[in-house]
Amino acid sequence: MSVTVYKVRMYNIARDEMTISRRMATVQGAHMMGGDIVDGTAVEIEDSQLEDGMQWTARGFDPHAATGFQQRVRP
Repeated sequence: MSVTVYKVRMYNIARDEMTISRRMATVQGAHMMGGDIVDGTAVEIEDSQLEDGMQWTARGFDPHAATGFQQRVRP
């Protein structure tokens, strides 16, 4: 099943500024994290790519990373 995830803007208390999370999250997940989604960053992914039982991805998640067997070289 696919879900839509977004980049998440949240307040970084250590830097006293707004930052973009290293995770991507669903709308519900962004609110659970205390942040807001960034408009225009929607990406459809499989729900299996979310962390177990959570509404967000692992840190450093790249939705455009190549998966599976490499079949050609990208320029």
